[in-house]
Amino acid sequence: MPREVVQEGLPAGSERRLVLRLLKYWRGLQDGDWFPPFSAIDNVEIADMWNDSFVLDLAGHENDPVFRWFGNGIACRCGGSLIGRHVSEVPENCLASVVVTYLDDVLAREAPMSRGGELVLWNGVRILYRSILMPLSDDGKTITGILGGANCREVTEE
Repeated sequence: MPREVVQEGLPAGSERRLVLRLLKYWRGLQDGDWFPPFSAIDNVEIADMWNDSFVLDLAGHENDPVFRWFGNGIACRCGGSLIGRHVSEVPENCLASVVVTYLDDVLAREAPMSRGGELVLWNGVRILYRSILMPLSDDGKTITGILGGANCREVTEE
């Protein structure tokens, strides 16, 4: 009988893709058609994804959101944490730099979006990544934040 592959921290047979697990969590926080609030995010409940997640605050920073949370899983692909920094300060050729490129699309569509691709990081490491951005709202209607997630794997030349 073949053995099941188990991702650390996940029960056998669980969805492994971060973007789908994070989207399922976000949808579970929704109240009808409204966007979930910041206060609904429970980092303990999503501990297995929190390290690869970030939170952007748009309230008062609509033209240049600020990172309120930035997990170490993303930080190691960005040369360090971006907590307290604006989107305009994201270094080039890092994982966050490609994720925030579709932020305006998420805001215009008022819906979660996911993208993936390939990137050569500032340190020359080539990665394949998947990412997702999901709207948050303090009043349920106006987008005042973004819950995002991204993970990657290195690509080696063969």
